[in-house]
Amino acid sequence: MKFDFGGLGTDVADSTTLPAQLYTDPAVYALERERLFAHAWQAVARSADLAPGGYVACDLAGDPIVVTRDGTGALHALSNVCLHRACPIASGRGSAGHGVLTCPYHRWTYALDGRLRAAPLMEQARDFDKSEVRLPRLRVEEWQGWVFVNPDPDAPGLAGQLHALAECLDPFGVAEMVVCRTLTFESPWNWKIMVENFMESYHHLGAHPETLNAAYPAAGTHVVDLPGAFALLENPARDRANSPFWVMCVYPTMLFALTRGEHPTGFWYQMHLHGHDRFTLDVHLMAHRPLAADDAFVERYAQIVTAIHMEDIPMCEGVWKGVNSRYAVEGRLSHLEAANWRFYKYLEERLGG
Repeated sequence: MKFDFGGLGTDVADSTTLPAQLYTDPAVYALERERLFAHAWQAVARSADLAPGGYVACDLAGDPIVVTRDGTGALHALSNVCLHRACPIASGRGSAGHGVLTCPYHRWTYALDGRLRAAPLMEQARDFDKSEVRLPRLRVEEWQGWVFVNPDPDAPGLAGQLHALAECLDPFGVAEMVVCRTLTFESPWNWKIMVENFMESYHHLGAHPETLNAAYPAAGTHVVDLPGAFALLENPARDRANSPFWVMCVYPTMLFALTRGEHPTGFWYQMHLHGHDRFTLDVHLMAHRPLAADDAFVERYAQIVTAIHMEDIPMCEGVWKGVNSRYAVEGRLSHLEAANWRFYKYLEERLGG
């Protein structure tokens, strides 16, 4: 199956936006699951969320997984589908009682490395050997305080693809930041619209004229030209009253913003995809521990980030309505959308053939 990427040229200056079909066609999302998400590194948690004995359950584009940290501190990424009747074994996050995860349906019990430990009332099943039963494993890697998972056992390691980005983040101690609050938004539009909105600040002019554009004018924003499986966009401040910030995308879906002031802060957009037309967005507010413990700061920060996202929502909803119209056409890209052009080229490489 092949999809047309329209007027995607060799540079942002001679390119257009994506054809509407790439957002609206469920067959495209099915192809993304097969060719993109099945081979991509995806952030699922912060390392601090996984103490020894802890677990985090989530979906990777429809596939239930669970990430655990055993008593030795080792991480394991596992299918969260019981090997009996396919019921999800764990939900949410927490601490695994007695170092095991137990399926709620028939009480099959798994060690934190995926080995089946108990299967009640299976004595009469002929040639059933629980020692041979183990949950499928995925690759897992920690980077800058995030836990990333990749379903592809042969995919290149993550850190080597993000070396240049890590050098940018290291001076600000991103790896030591913790989540101080999570804001959740149901988002009834295609996931790529969220990536596009996050990775260009051209829209500061229209969506945020009195907020972001007043402090971070759209015209000054630009891509930081670095090699790797990511895009990084600089947002210079209008004056010294505000600190500059970066927004970045570790392909395909990990979105993070970092304000680089005396006390750096950030927020991570985590998209839980439910289909081609909707996802749940968790916005994780992040700071270093002293600031994260300041309730007044966290409340102010939550209000600011919420207000900005509430300005973005009608824009994303509008784009979704537009791409579903019979009159939707590809529009020319501005130089201020260079990060989106890079994202499109990434998609074309994986989906266009």
